[in-house]
Amino acid sequence: MANKVVKMDDKKKQKIDFDGFITKIRIDKKSDIPEIHFKRTSSVSEGIIIENGTAKPLDDFLRAMQALSDIFCEICEFDEDKKEGVIITTVNFSAKGGVIISGQVEFTENGIPQPLCVNTPHILIEDDGHGGYSLPDYAKKQLEELKRQAVLYLSGETKEKQQSLFEASNG
Repeated sequence: MANKVVKMDDKKKQKIDFDGFITKIRIDKKSDIPEIHFKRTSSVSEGIIIENGTAKPLDDFLRAMQALSDIFCEICEFDEDKKEGVIITTVNFSAKGGVIISGQVEFTENGIPQPLCVNTPHILIEDDGHGGYSLPDYAKKQLEELKRQAVLYLSGETKEKQQSLFEASNG
């Protein structure tokens, strides 16, 4: 399986199948620019397309990503007081119908903030009937919203575009 990195500026040169299965959504903590991986299968080949964003996403995208902090803290058994300091950085979707959520939790050691990177275990999105943990309905809705926001981003819905439309209507 080959990986292909595609810059957002190259979208005009290549038609991308946004209906492909999203396998990973990652947000750069410093720039808030997303990287989205999705699986594309054709009659000749199969591969992972990596969209490296160049523009900031809409605030709804960032909110959808951070909304997962509740389920992240529940799964990782962090206290309520840690929830405010959690930054969700990556969501990995598996072909087996599960998800792994990665985040950074701020801890303070001797007055110095120390980020701790934590991954949830692989969690099934739907109950498989074997009695394991599966996501509650609210978390499933949050994941669907995150995927929807990722597709909008891949379709060109960015903060930059939103601001230019606002400026054009006021100009």
